[in-house]
Amino acid sequence: MTYLAQELERTENRFNLTQRQIKGNKLVRKKKDQGAGGRALTEQVASQGIWYARMSLGNPPQEIEVDLDMLVSDFYVVTTTSRSGSRFDDFFSESIIKTSESPCRDCKISTDLLYLPTSNTSMLLSFPQCRPSKFSLHTLEPSGSLLGLAPSEHLSQTGSTSLFDQLIDAGAIKRQIFSLMLINGQDGVISAGGTVAKAVDSVIAQTEAQLNSLGSAEKEIVAAKPPDRAKDLAPLVKRAKGKHGHEILSRQADWEESWAWTRVQGAEGWWQVLMRGVWVDGSKVLQNQAVVIDVSPDSAARKNLADLDQINSPFILAPPLAAKAFYASISGSRPLPPPYSNFYVYPCLNPPTLHFEFAFTNFPFMQGGRGAEWSGIPGGKLSLGRLRPGSGYCVGAVVETRMGIKEERDEVVQGEKRGSRSVGGRGGLGGNGMRDVWVIGEGFFRGVGGIFDFKERRVGFRAY
Repeated sequence: MTYLAQELERTENRFNLTQRQIKGNKLVRKKKDQGAGGRALTEQVASQGIWYARMSLGNPPQEIEVDLDMLVSDFYVVTTTSRSGSRFDDFFSESIIKTSESPCRDCKISTDLLYLPTSNTSMLLSFPQCRPSKFSLHTLEPSGSLLGLAPSEHLSQTGSTSLFDQLIDAGAIKRQIFSLMLINGQDGVISAGGTVAKAVDSVIAQTEAQLNSLGSAEKEIVAAKPPDRAKDLAPLVKRAKGKHGHEILSRQADWEESWAWTRVQGAEGWWQVLMRGVWVDGSKVLQNQAVVIDVSPDSAARKNLADLDQINSPFILAPPLAAKAFYASISGSRPLPPPYSNFYVYPCLNPPTLHFEFAFTNFPFMQGGRGAEWSGIPGGKLSLGRLRPGSGYCVGAVVETRMGIKEERDEVVQGEKRGSRSVGGRGGLGGNGMRDVWVIGEGFFRGVGGIFDFKERRVGFRAY
């Protein structure tokens, strides 16, 4: 439980790196200070447990692993003196164009050829290339790259033009959208400019056909390895120590109508939408809940973890009242005493059937995971594991978060000390705005596809 409590604190800290500000006539999220709230850019790349895509940069092409982050919006490359990680060495690129423009500390704007996945085409891409000082400890960090997927330029850490804006300008994609689905704990599908629907359906059909023709021992091998045809499809893989998932690729340009769409709400910056309902065992127990979508765990916190597989899936963060109502609908569940009062347990032999409702459509929650090793985990897919060895209670992945509450209280106190009702005195306008907001991510997208539309500011869902 100590490990889980530490992980929860680190997860919550990712959302405390921004604050809400009034920009013109709208409310936006902005980073608090340089380097994403004080973290160096090197601390956000090449970490364990992160979903990444493979791309090629430079001439001759150098393959790089690009980490995905849904809370920032820029694309940048970090090159350190360390030989670990995924390194882009500009010395070996004949096509690179360097400038003296410095958007942030230790970074210079460069332009080079980007080769689009599963395509023979390339385009000139402008990006910050960051090199920590040789006198800094950050130069010993792994090299890597990061692709921000947040729908707002205000969350750029480097002030550079986003990758999607450049893809549109170059005519590489027609629509400023991306879609993703996580097949299991190691493999996924991502598509820029289109949807993954046909690619995923194709892979699933092939896998199921092979499973039906094999014995039980062979089925485990096929479930863990995608069919050969998937090699023709854009990469999304989860990084883990000593092992990597298989690539399942897609460059589908199709525009499907079979998606349930919901508008992005709240302060501009993150993919925040309205969840119409939470269903437990066929009963609607919560309705009209604000949700932030984030499939990227805390990269900075996970660099030194000994084993990422200690938990079966990332947390689903729920506000206090929502968490209480959620577990009150599960027979036999109860909260743990302090200092672990954010966590709830339920009988391992009584796992619930869960659905989240978006756009008046119910989607299965913690019921995906084709090819994932769920069978050996007590308490079903909602479980983070037994409370203790031999216990009949399992720790639930839906965890109570108090983000926004303490921060707003601190701002009110500071406002009173200043003797004015400024931003702090108005109840947390300058805070992260995460009070009464859920955070859903990897656990939900196993078996559910998502499509994210930058221009129309909407998110679509589809069950597979």
